[in-house]
Amino acid sequence: MTNPGDSDEWWKQYGGSGVTPESGAPGSVPQHPTAQPSQPSNYPSSPQYPQQPAPPSTPQYPQPSQPQYQQPGYPQQPAYGQPPAYGGYPGAGYQPYGQYPQPQGTNGLAIGALIASLVGPFTCGLGSIVGIILGVLGVNQIKERGGEGRGLAVAGIWIGALSILAVVLYFVFLFVVIGTSSSS
Repeated sequence: MTNPGDSDEWWKQYGGSGVTPESGAPGSVPQHPTAQPSQPSNYPSSPQYPQQPAPPSTPQYPQPSQPQYQQPGYPQQPAYGQPPAYGGYPGAGYQPYGQYPQPQGTNGLAIGALIASLVGPFTCGLGSIVGIILGVLGVNQIKERGGEGRGLAVAGIWIGALSILAVVLYFVFLFVVIGTSSSS
C-alpha cells in the first residue's frame, strides 16, 4: 500500500462502500496528493494508535445453588424484582408516572334521571317514569364503570317515585271531589 488513494482496502477501512477509482463515479473517491518519489515519506498511510492494555480478568467461580422449597398447596412466590403474575395489587389501575387518570365526570343518565323526574308532575307522571328508569340505569352504570353522579341518579329515582305518588293522589282527590259534588 504505497499511496492511500490507490487501494480499495484503504477506502473500505475508512468508511467507503467498496467504490474504486475504476468505477468512474466523479467525486466518489477522495483525491489525495501523491508523494513525490524523490522525497521519501516517513509517515505511515494510516494513523497508528497505541494498543490499550487488556483489563485484568476476574476468575469466574460457580455460584452455589440453593434448593427451592415450595409449600404443598400454595403457588410458588415470584423472585424479588419480578412483578406478580396477577398484574399488580388488586383494585388499582396502573398509571405510569407523569400521567394522571382522566376525570370521568358526571354520568349523563344520572343527570337525565333528575331532570326527567323534576318535569314529571307537569307531564302527568310520564317524565317521572322515565326518570326512574334512567336513575336505575345510571346507578348500575356508575357501579360498573365508575364515575360521579350516583347521588343525582338516586335523587332522580326518589323524586320520580314521589312525583308519581303525587299525581296518583291528585287524580284520586279529583275523583272523590267530583263524585261527592255530583251526588249532592
